[in-house]
Amino acid sequence: MRETLTDAGVGALVTVVLSVIPFSSIAGGAVAAHRNGGGYGRGLWLGTLAGIAAMVPLLALFVPALYVAGLLGFGIPPSSSAYELFLGIVFAFFLAYTVGVSAVGGVCGVWARRHTDWDLDPGRWR
Repeated sequence: MRETLTDAGVGALVTVVLSVIPFSSIAGGAVAAHRNGGGYGRGLWLGTLAGIAAMVPLLALFVPALYVAGLLGFGIPPSSSAYELFLGIVFAFFLAYTVGVSAVGGVCGVWARRHTDWDLDPGRWR
């Protein structure tokens, strides 16, 4: 269990560091699953965990940015009665993007481990 959480944490860290690049969640999920090994189901699970772990710090950046965008006139202004519905829809898309794409990355990480001869073990680099 500890190894699973560590690998998911590393995947989340990769996602957050690369968050300026579109679809960085794929890389985070792939790193988590590639580090752990296992089958496709385990890769899907690790990618999902990495996406959930990455969602917390990304939300700390996303929520204030969404509020400022609303104040500047993009989307629905915070004073609108439909603002809560708008936030719910945006959060659902954010959740699907971050966690869902990271889960796909987990499956891609398992595929890369099984079908390539890449050796990404940092202990080998010395």
